[in-house]
Order: sequence, then structure tokens, then C-alpha cells
Amino acid sequence: MNLLITDDEYYIVQGLVGMIDKDELGIDSIFTAYSAEQAFGILQKEQVDLMLLDIEMPKETGLEFLERLNREGIRIITIILSGHQRFDYAREAINHHCFNYLLKPIGKQSLNQEISRALAFIRSIRSNPAPAAEDDDTMPAGGDTKVIDSEFVHTVRSYIRDHLSDADINRVKIAEVMHLNPDYLSYCFHKEFNTTLTAYIAAKRMDQAKYLLKNTNLSIPEIAEQVGIPNVSYFYRQFKKVTGKTPQQYRK
Repeated sequence: MNLLITDDEYYIVQGLVGMIDKDELGIDSIFTAYSAEQAFGILQKEQVDLMLLDIEMPKETGLEFLERLNREGIRIITIILSGHQRFDYAREAINHHCFNYLLKPIGKQSLNQEISRALAFIRSIRSNPAPAAEDDDTMPAGGDTKVIDSEFVHTVRSYIRDHLSDADINRVKIAEVMHLNPDYLSYCFHKEFNTTLTAYIAAKRMDQAKYLLKNTNLSIPEIAEQVGIPNVSYFYRQFKKVTGKTPQQYRK
């Protein structure tokens, strides 16, 4: 596996190179570029499996560079690195089928975890190639790029299910756990399930509350605690707002 790091700031590039655990990740070579044009030259000459790409670069931004690669028919698994937490950047990154959108500065552990996840995805789609599709969402590597988006949002859904009792569960907390940009996560989730993370969590809490009311003898405060709403008064209001009944009425 070969990796290309593209960023116009020399010390950032060298810092990233120093943080990457090449041997543990199974990376053979790390190429470096300090402009989109230099990166384009490397991609034409070398076999590159994964690219770390800065957004804010002079002459040609990272997103503009991805657009050029798409026009040239060059598709590569890409992780965006940005110093800006902007929803429009995250949205455009998804439109270009980026694997993830990470905020700088990034710690060594988070960086290596994300690279490992991306490389595992690459190995997966190469060992289990899907039939080539005729639309623009297909990458030459053999995998539908929609899988890139849905892979982690379905993992997020599982995380929510397993941590429903956590009162502080929210998009920022989930994004930290998943090593994702909150805006990028929110956009991917809404695109996949046509609902916001906040609305999804609230709905799942009420679904679980209804199940517990029907199938257990737990008290109302205990159920409120189990679904992550320890404030019983608030739980009552939310439950009635959703079902039109109080918890006691629903249980009967």
C-alpha cells in the first residue's frame, strides 16, 4: 500500500509523515506533495492507494483538485484534512466521494486509526470486488462509493443503540468517538437515513421507552434513566408529545 500526503505547508507534511506508523499499517511508501500540481504528477507516475489531502491550498484547492481528478477519470480513496469546521466543505467532500473529513491538528492515534480504517476498506473492496456499475458513483477499485458513506453511518447507528442510556449522547460526542468531523457526520447521516442525528436519537429513545413500558415492570423513573432522559418531567413531556399518552396510559 502506498500513501500520498498533499499539503502546501512543509512542516505539516513532515509532521504527518513522522506520525504515521508505516510498518504497523502495512504502508510501503509515503509520497509527499506541496501543491495539487505536484500531487497530480505523482499520481500519474506512481501507484497510490490512499491520499491525505489538504483543502486550503493556493492556486488549486483540495476540492478543486478532486474535481480535476474526477474529470481525468482518476479515482482514489481520499481523506480530507482541513483546519476549518465548515458544513459546505464537508458536503462537497462527500460529493467527491471522500472517505472522511478530518480537522487539523490531528493526533497521532486518531490519524493512524483513520488511515487503518481506510486501508482496511481498500483491502476489502479489492478482495471482494463488486460488479462494475454504469453510474458515476462507482470507483475503478471495484467498490460502490456509497459504501464509503454508509459504512460509518451504520456503525454510528449501532453506537447509538448501545449507548442509548447515555444522557450526553449527541453528534459532537459521537463524532469524537468515530474520529469524524461533526458536520461531515451529520451530512452523511442525513443523506443515508433522511433524518437528523438528533431526531434519530430522540425517536430511538421513545421506541425503547415504549418497549420497556410494554414488556417490563420497571418504574417510569427507571425507564427514563435507561433511555437517557434522567429528568422524569422532561421524559413525560417528550413521551406524550410523541405518543399522545402519558407513560402510565401507554402501559395500560
